[in-house]
Amino acid sequence: MSARQLDLFLDSREVVLVNDVVAAFRAGECGRARNALAALRAEAPERSDLAAFAVLLDFLEKLRASDFATLDSDGLEQLRGEIDAVVAPATRALGGEAKGFRDRIWRQLASAAAGQPFDRARPQIHAAALYLRAQADAEAEGAASTIADGWNDPLILRWRALARYRVGGLPAARWQIFSLAWFAADSFPQLLAELSAPQLESDWRRFQSAIEMPDASWFPAWCLLSHPEFAAALAGEISPPIMQAAAGIPGLGAFLALTKILAIEPGGYSRALVDERARLRAIDATFFAAYMRSRTVRDR
Repeated sequence: MSARQLDLFLDSREVVLVNDVVAAFRAGECGRARNALAALRAEAPERSDLAAFAVLLDFLEKLRASDFATLDSDGLEQLRGEIDAVVAPATRALGGEAKGFRDRIWRQLASAAAGQPFDRARPQIHAAALYLRAQADAEAEGAASTIADGWNDPLILRWRALARYRVGGLPAARWQIFSLAWFAADSFPQLLAELSAPQLESDWRRFQSAIEMPDASWFPAWCLLSHPEFAAALAGEISPPIMQAAAGIPGLGAFLALTKILAIEPGGYSRALVDERARLRAIDATFFAAYMRSRTVRDR
């Protein structure tokens, strides 16, 4: 065997050993990872990724030794912080397997948090937040939907909007997205960036250029002007608390009025239609004018 052939053989063996380490981490098997890492360290003690592999092995062993049934909020917070600060950077050594490894440990932590109540002071350790980090979106929606009085909470609405959009697309998430526009108008553009939903972004740009309204709380009502086909499905989401909240949120009040108008219009001109249009005009004359222009264009 020539010197070049020997170099290729040794390089090939090192690659095999690295692959063995990565495969063990992919499977989450501590014993197998420990043995594979020991073999790699003996073969190539100068490798720069050995320290990262050691960090991942230590964390896997910590998870295996943890009693998740007794893990409290402090324990969850400690593990979450360690994943962000220490473990996640080390996963770069896993290459293409890094995301799968991170998703699995976030899912383990989310499962451990599932029995914990919602702590508004530490929302980052609620199961919904952790499931989102694990890309377990259906589980995140399930966890978020069980939180009492979450219908107008910006944080919970964000969790649900992200989870529902990732699972079922825009139709499934539209109500939560619109609710965030009403109850957290200032942070609505941030949600748009997180969702990365082309149709929604297009509508948002059109809304900003088509009509001068004070904030994002008017966006849902404007969307009904452009997409009246949404009205019937969204009307089914309207609840007594939503109707009560409209007294303090003009954009929500306009949305509710327009929902009724769209239900009445197919029946033709009537006293009920006149009354609802008057209600919309009383909420905001600028938006009412935009509504009437849309009807003029439609009826030409």
